[in-house]
Amino acid sequence: MIKKLLLSIAAFLILGIGALVYLVAPYVATPKFIVKNEASVPVKVTAHWRDKIKELGELSPGTMIEFEVTDEAAMEFKAIYPNGRVASSFPAVYFTSGVVTNAVVTDSSIEVSTQL
Repeated sequence: MIKKLLLSIAAFLILGIGALVYLVAPYVATPKFIVKNEASVPVKVTAHWRDKIKELGELSPGTMIEFEVTDEAAMEFKAIYPNGRVASSFPAVYFTSGVVTNAVVTDSSIEVSTQL
Protein backbone atom coordinates (compact mmCIF):
# COMPACT_ATOMS: atom_id res chain seq x y z
CA MET A 1 0.00 0.00 0.00
CA ILE A 2 2.74 2.47 0.94
CA LYS A 3 4.79 1.40 -2.07
CA LYS A 4 1.84 2.19 -4.40
CA LEU A 5 1.31 5.53 -2.68
CA LEU A 6 4.99 6.46 -3.07
CA LEU A 7 4.96 5.41 -6.74
CA SER A 8 1.82 7.49 -7.32
CA ILE A 9 3.39 10.53 -5.67
CA ALA A 10 6.60 10.08 -7.69
CA ALA A 11 4.63 9.77 -10.94
CA PHE A 12 2.58 12.86 -10.07
CA LEU A 13 5.75 14.86 -9.31
CA ILE A 14 7.42 13.77 -12.55
CA LEU A 15 4.33 14.72 -14.58
CA GLY A 16 4.06 18.03 -12.71
CA ILE A 17 7.68 18.93 -13.35
CA GLY A 18 7.35 17.93 -17.00
CA ALA A 19 4.26 20.09 -17.41
CA LEU A 20 6.00 23.02 -15.72
CA VAL A 21 9.01 22.74 -18.04
CA TYR A 22 6.67 22.54 -21.06
CA LEU A 23 4.77 25.66 -19.98
CA VAL A 24 7.82 27.74 -19.01
CA ALA A 25 10.11 26.87 -21.95
CA PRO A 26 8.61 29.37 -24.45
CA TYR A 27 9.13 32.22 -21.99
CA VAL A 28 12.85 31.59 -21.55
CA ALA A 29 13.72 30.66 -25.14
CA THR A 30 16.00 32.92 -27.17
CA PRO A 31 14.05 35.35 -29.38
CA LYS A 32 13.88 34.11 -32.99
CA PHE A 33 13.52 36.20 -36.15
CA ILE A 34 12.35 35.04 -39.56
CA VAL A 35 12.80 37.36 -42.54
CA LYS A 36 11.26 36.51 -45.91
CA ASN A 37 11.60 38.35 -49.19
CA GLU A 38 8.25 38.32 -51.01
CA ALA A 39 9.28 41.21 -53.26
CA SER A 40 9.76 40.58 -56.96
CA VAL A 41 13.39 41.79 -56.76
CA PRO A 42 16.39 40.99 -54.55
CA VAL A 43 16.74 43.25 -51.49
CA LYS A 44 19.51 43.94 -48.99
CA VAL A 45 18.13 43.58 -45.45
CA THR A 46 19.47 44.77 -42.12
CA ALA A 47 18.10 44.37 -38.59
CA HIS A 48 18.59 47.22 -36.09
CA TRP A 49 18.19 47.10 -32.28
CA ARG A 50 19.75 49.19 -29.54
CA ASP A 51 23.06 50.32 -31.08
CA LYS A 52 23.53 47.06 -33.00
CA ILE A 53 23.08 46.20 -36.66
CA LYS A 54 22.91 42.73 -38.18
CA GLU A 55 23.54 42.53 -41.91
CA LEU A 56 21.30 39.80 -43.31
CA GLY A 57 22.70 40.20 -46.80
CA GLU A 58 20.95 40.24 -50.13
CA LEU A 59 17.83 38.10 -50.18
CA SER A 60 16.60 36.84 -53.53
CA PRO A 61 12.83 36.75 -54.15
CA GLY A 62 11.28 33.90 -52.14
CA THR A 63 14.32 33.58 -49.85
CA MET A 64 13.88 33.18 -46.10
CA ILE A 65 16.50 33.62 -43.38
CA GLU A 66 16.31 32.89 -39.65
CA PHE A 67 18.45 34.24 -36.82
CA GLU A 68 18.38 34.60 -33.04
CA VAL A 69 19.33 37.48 -30.78
CA THR A 70 20.18 37.03 -27.13
CA ASP A 71 18.78 40.36 -26.00
CA GLU A 72 15.57 42.19 -25.14
CA ALA A 73 14.86 45.38 -27.06
CA ALA A 74 12.95 46.80 -30.02
CA MET A 75 13.96 45.79 -33.54
CA GLU A 76 13.54 47.61 -36.82
CA PHE A 77 14.19 46.08 -40.24
CA LYS A 78 15.40 48.00 -43.28
CA ALA A 79 15.45 46.84 -46.89
CA ILE A 80 17.30 48.46 -49.77
CA TYR A 81 15.84 47.77 -53.20
CA PRO A 82 17.95 47.66 -56.41
CA ASN A 83 16.64 51.10 -57.45
CA GLY A 84 18.03 52.60 -54.19
CA ARG A 85 14.70 52.95 -52.40
CA VAL A 86 14.78 52.13 -48.67
CA ALA A 87 11.86 50.59 -46.80
CA SER A 88 11.69 50.45 -43.01
CA SER A 89 9.52 48.57 -40.53
CA PHE A 90 9.38 51.67 -38.29
CA PRO A 91 8.16 51.78 -35.57
CA ALA A 92 10.43 49.12 -34.14
CA VAL A 93 8.81 45.98 -32.70
CA TYR A 94 9.64 44.93 -29.14
CA PHE A 95 11.03 41.43 -28.61
CA THR A 96 11.82 39.41 -25.51
CA SER A 97 12.39 35.79 -24.50
CA GLY A 98 10.25 33.27 -26.34
CA VAL A 99 9.02 35.65 -29.04
CA VAL A 100 9.13 34.75 -32.74
CA THR A 101 9.19 37.81 -34.99
CA ASN A 102 8.30 37.51 -38.68
CA ALA A 103 9.36 40.23 -41.12
CA VAL A 104 8.07 40.02 -44.69
CA VAL A 105 9.58 42.28 -47.32
CA THR A 106 7.16 43.13 -50.13
CA ASP A 107 7.53 45.32 -53.21
CA SER A 108 6.37 48.34 -51.21
CA SER A 109 7.01 47.77 -47.50
CA ILE A 110 8.15 45.53 -44.64
CA GLU A 111 5.37 43.90 -42.63
CA VAL A 112 6.29 42.68 -39.15
CA SER A 113 4.33 40.43 -36.80
CA THR A 114 5.17 38.65 -33.57
CA GLN A 115 3.95 35.51 -31.86
CA LEU A 116 4.70 33.82 -28.57
